[in-house]
Amino acid sequence: MSNEKENKRVLTSLPVRSRINADTDLWDQVTFLKQDCRTSGVIPSLEPNFKKGDTLSAYLCSPSTDQLSTGFMDLGWGCGYRNCQMLMSFLQHEMQDGEPLLKNVLDITGIQLLIEKAWKEGFDSLGAAQLEHHVFKTRKWIGTTEVYTLFTYLGIRSTIIDFHQPGPENLHENMFDWIEYYFTSNNNTTTTTGHVYITNKPPLYLQHQGHSRTVIGIELLKSGKRNLIMFDPGRRMLRLSSRIKYNSSLSRPFRVDDKTIAKNKQYSLLVLGQVTNDENGKMIWDSDKSYLLNEDERERMKNIISLTF
Repeated sequence: MSNEKENKRVLTSLPVRSRINADTDLWDQVTFLKQDCRTSGVIPSLEPNFKKGDTLSAYLCSPSTDQLSTGFMDLGWGCGYRNCQMLMSFLQHEMQDGEPLLKNVLDITGIQLLIEKAWKEGFDSLGAAQLEHHVFKTRKWIGTTEVYTLFTYLGIRSTIIDFHQPGPENLHENMFDWIEYYFTSNNNTTTTTGHVYITNKPPLYLQHQGHSRTVIGIELLKSGKRNLIMFDPGRRMLRLSSRIKYNSSLSRPFRVDDKTIAKNKQYSLLVLGQVTNDENGKMIWDSDKSYLLNEDERERMKNIISLTF
């Protein structure tokens, strides 16, 4: 009996990722994003856009992040899925213990299918009820909670932070502060060109009422102002074949200042990895924590608990 308990303990402490990646039945049911729907190599090519005299410094996410836009078939409702796929592209290229964190980037119907599978296993019962337990082959929007559910089902650690106190003039300075901290602290920068730093950090999924975008960095200006740098799937950017060298002038980064952010009072941020409170009560991104969940952690995270700023 003791050996049986020990074997069970060992199994539940192993990363879910290996079991999921080896589940051929699961992967045979889903379809993957076509390569010509995603543009790789965009992040490093953005550096020339920050050579203006008013830029003090710019910090960008991992160059493993691909850029995607909504297509004609998902225009008006597909932004949540496209932002999810941009985070997935990072996970696909990130390796741990000789395996990618995610086997492949799912297409929209693949994302929908796995969300429904997660619901059937008891993940986010409240969210499942709100969407009537059905998203497969529909045009229903998804947001941070559905993406969290999908990643948890796949054994990927993520954290939701809600920013519901916009502060003076609705400028969301707390959110800007946290995103600046995220991109500028504990960095192993892969590339530094002048005042542009390309980090190893995952992109962030940012949602407000009716829309979501992917935050790929932050720009600090000499005036003290800040711009979030985003990929907005709703903006039509020129898609280029991965075989063609990317030209930054064809798709400039989407700068978003605090006045634009102030148009919405509430935001929700999904962060890959774990965000915890340090000894001073500050929310920090734990760079030492694995992206991978074990079976016990996955079970505990079936019900969504978000942090509130």
